[in-house]
Amino acid sequence: MSTLGERIRARRKELGLTQTQLGGGNLTKGFISLVEKGRAKPSLETLLLLAERLQKPVGYFLEPGSLLSGKAVRVAVASAWIAIKQGDYTLAAERFGEALRLSEENQSHDTRAECYLGLATALAHLRQFDVALQNLNAGRALVEAGGDPRQLVRVSHVLGLVAYLDRRLDEARRHFLEGFRRFRETGHPDLSLGGILLYNLGNTYMELGDHVEASRWYREALALVEPTEDLHRLGLVHVQLGVAQRERGDYDAAIAHLTKAEHLFEVLQDTRLLGWAHNSMGITLLARGNIDEALDHIRASLRIKERIGDDPGRARSLTELGRALTVKGALREAEAALIEADRLTAKFHDDTEAARIQMAWARLRAAGGAVEDAVGHYQRAITAFESLGMHTDLANACSELGELLLEHKRPSEAAPYLARTLRVLRAEKHH
Repeated sequence: MSTLGERIRARRKELGLTQTQLGGGNLTKGFISLVEKGRAKPSLETLLLLAERLQKPVGYFLEPGSLLSGKAVRVAVASAWIAIKQGDYTLAAERFGEALRLSEENQSHDTRAECYLGLATALAHLRQFDVALQNLNAGRALVEAGGDPRQLVRVSHVLGLVAYLDRRLDEARRHFLEGFRRFRETGHPDLSLGGILLYNLGNTYMELGDHVEASRWYREALALVEPTEDLHRLGLVHVQLGVAQRERGDYDAAIAHLTKAEHLFEVLQDTRLLGWAHNSMGITLLARGNIDEALDHIRASLRIKERIGDDPGRARSLTELGRALTVKGALREAEAALIEADRLTAKFHDDTEAARIQMAWARLRAAGGAVEDAVGHYQRAITAFESLGMHTDLANACSELGELLLEHKRPSEAAPYLARTLRVLRAEKHH
C-alpha cells in the first residue's frame, strides 16, 4: 500500500502541479518535498488544506486505522452534520461515507453507528430510500450489539424521517413519538437532536392537516432548541411555527415567527434558508391580503434561489409568484411564472409541487374566465392530492371547484365536490 507522501506526490503530478504550486503561499516547496518523501507528517489541518488543493477527500490520502485517520473521522463526521443542517445532503453523504471508509473496524461501535445513521439521514433526503434503510439497519445493528442505547433516539428519528419523506405519515408519526419517548427516558444530552426530532413530528402533523397539534410540537421543539444556541434549527422551528400559525389564521403571530427566522438566517448568512423564510413570509402576507408586500418577499426568495442554483426551490417560489400575481390580476405574468415552475418541477419529478402547481393553474384559468380549463386543472390537482395523502390540500381543491361550479350555475356538478370536502374534513378531525 502506498504511503501518504506517495499518494500526495502521485495526485500532484496527476494534476500537473509543481510542489510550489501545491504549497501555495503558506507551505514551502521544501516542506512539500519532505512530506512526499515521508520525512515530515502534516497536521490534520494541513492535510485538509492539501486535500482541498488536490481535489480529493482527505480519506484518499490516509491509511485506515492510523492516528491521523482517527482525527480525520471526527472532522468528517462533524462537517457532515453541518452539511445536513445546511441542506447539502450530497456533501453530507460523501463525508459520512469518507468517515466510514477511514474508520473500518478501529473506531467504536458508537462512532461507526453514528456514521451509518448520518449517511442514512442524508440518503433519505436525497430520496434514495432503499440505500438509506440499508445504512440505517447497519447502524441499528451496531447500537444493539453494544453501543450507547441513547443512539436509539437517532435510529427512531431516521426511521421517522424515511417514512415522512416517503409520505408514510402515520408511520413517521409513530417513529418520531417513539424517538421522543426514548429521548426523555435516556436523558439524552443533545437537546438539538431532541429539537429536530420534535420539529419533524410537527412537520408530520402539518402534512396530516392537524395545525393545532403541529403548533404544540413546534413549541416543544423551540423550548428544547433555544438554550442550545443552535441558530440553524432555531430558525427552522420559527419558520414552521409561523406556517402553522398562518394555517390557523393567526397572521400576526405567523409574521412575528417568520421575522425572527429571517433575522436568524441573515445572521448565519445562510442564503438558502433565508430564501425559504422569504417565501413563507410572502405566502403569509398574501393570505392576509398584503399583495404587494407578499410579492416583494416572494421575488426576494426567487432571486436568492436563482443566485445559489436551487432549481427545486425556484419552482416553489415561482408557484407562489404565480398565485400572488393571479390575485393581483397580472395574469400574463402569472402564466409565465407557472410555465417555468412546471418546467422545473417536471425536471426534478416533484409530485407534491406538481400537484400544487395544478391548483395555481386552476385559479389562474378561473380568474381569466376559462372555466373548463380551470375545472380540468382542479380535477388533476384533486387526483394528485388524494394519491399523495395531502388531505388539507384535497379538501381545499374540492371546495374551490365546488364553489366555481356553483358560481357558474352548475349545482348538480358542484354537489359531489362540496360533499367530498365535508367527508375529508370530518375524516381529518376524527383522525
